[in-house]
Amino acid sequence: MQSRRRTLGVLHCHNGGVAIDQAKPDPSAEWWTTSEVAAYLGLRVATVSSYRMRGQMPEPDMTLGRTHVWRPSKIIAWQVTRPRPGVGGRPVADNGTDLAVEHDDPTELTPATASAVLQKACAAAGLDSAGARLLRVGSNAVFRLTTPVVARISRFGASVDQARRAVAVARWLESVDYPAVRAVDVDQPVIVDQHVVTFWDALSDDGDQYATVREVAEVLARLHALTAPDSLHLPAVAPFENAAHRIEVNDWLTPDDRAFLVGKLAELQDKYSRLEFVLPPGVIHGDASIGNVLRDYRGDPVVIDLDGFAIGPREWDVVLTAMYYDSFGWHTREEYETFVQIYGFDIMTWPGYPVLREIREFLMVTWVIQKAGESEQVAAEARKRIAALRTGASRRDWQPY
Repeated sequence: MQSRRRTLGVLHCHNGGVAIDQAKPDPSAEWWTTSEVAAYLGLRVATVSSYRMRGQMPEPDMTLGRTHVWRPSKIIAWQVTRPRPGVGGRPVADNGTDLAVEHDDPTELTPATASAVLQKACAAAGLDSAGARLLRVGSNAVFRLTTPVVARISRFGASVDQARRAVAVARWLESVDYPAVRAVDVDQPVIVDQHVVTFWDALSDDGDQYATVREVAEVLARLHALTAPDSLHLPAVAPFENAAHRIEVNDWLTPDDRAFLVGKLAELQDKYSRLEFVLPPGVIHGDASIGNVLRDYRGDPVVIDLDGFAIGPREWDVVLTAMYYDSFGWHTREEYETFVQIYGFDIMTWPGYPVLREIREFLMVTWVIQKAGESEQVAAEARKRIAALRTGASRRDWQPY
C-alpha cells in the first residue's frame, strides 16, 4: 500500500465537542483506511466502524488482516449522495472533498439526540414528554417523565429483539409476583431512528436507593428458583457477546492496548470453555450486582435492568457479589458472609472462581473503554484498569461505574 500524503485541517471532535487539528486524507491517495474515512467525514472512527458493521456504508474495497480500506472516490461519491436528515445537499470543493463537517452525528447518544428521540417515542406511546428529566447517559439514556415513568433509550442500532425480550421478561415476572421493575402497559418497545425505547414504572421520586447485600442474596436465590416458560425464548448466556465489538470500534485505544485486549479476549474465551460449573443451569439475570437491586416507594428490594436475562450457569450471577468483596473491597467480609448464608453457596470455594472473576473484570474494562473519550477522569480509569490486567496489580483502586 503506497504512502498517503495528508494535509492538516480543523475537524470537529465529538469527544467533548472541541475542535482539534486532525489530518485530512488526500483524495488522490490510492486507499483510505477507516481512520482516514472518519477524518474525511468528520466522524469518530468508532462511528465509521459501526456504519461498516451495520452495512450502512460502501463495503471496503480490500481487507488486509484487520485493516479495511476503500478507494477515496467511492467514499467521496457516497458522501455527496447519501441522505442527511434536515440538511440539503452538501457543499463540495473542486477537488471533491466535503466542505461540510458533521457537527452532530445522529448515531451518537447525546442528551440532544436522546431528547429528540424521547419526544417521538412518547408521542407514539401516548405519553407526555414535557418536563422530562435526564437522569443519565450510559449504555442507555434514561429519562424520568413527570408521571411516575422512566424511559430508557438505547444507543443507535441496538437489538430490538433484546428489548422485546426484556419487556416480556417483565410481564412474566409480574405474573409470578417476583419483585422486578414493571413495564408500563403501552405497546412497546418503540423504535425511533434506530433507537429502541422502553418505558418502565418509576421506583421512587428521590433517586436510586440500593438494597442491602442480604436483600440481593434473597432476590437472587428466589430468581434462581424460577423456571422460565418456553414462550420467553430466553437465549443461552453469551459472556463475550459485546466484548469484541467494543474493542474493534473503539477509537480511544492505542494500537498496543487494542492488541493486548484482543489477545486477552481469546485467552479468556478458551478458559471459559474449560470451566466445569457446579450449580444447575437455569434462569439468570446476567448482571446481578447490588447496583441492579433498588428500593421502591415502600422500601422493598426490586430487580431492575432485565436486558441480560438468559439461561446459563448460576455462577455467572453469583460471582459479582464475591468479586465486589474480594477484588474491589466494595463489600465487607461480613456482608459477603451474609450473602453466602442466605444464598447457600460460596463461589469462592469453587475451583473455577478465579477464572470467572478474571472474565468479569475483563468485561468491566471493555465497558469502561466505551466512555473513555468522554472525560479525562474516565480515560484515567480505563488506563488504570488496562494496566492492572497487564500486570496483575490490585483492583482495589478501581472506581465503580
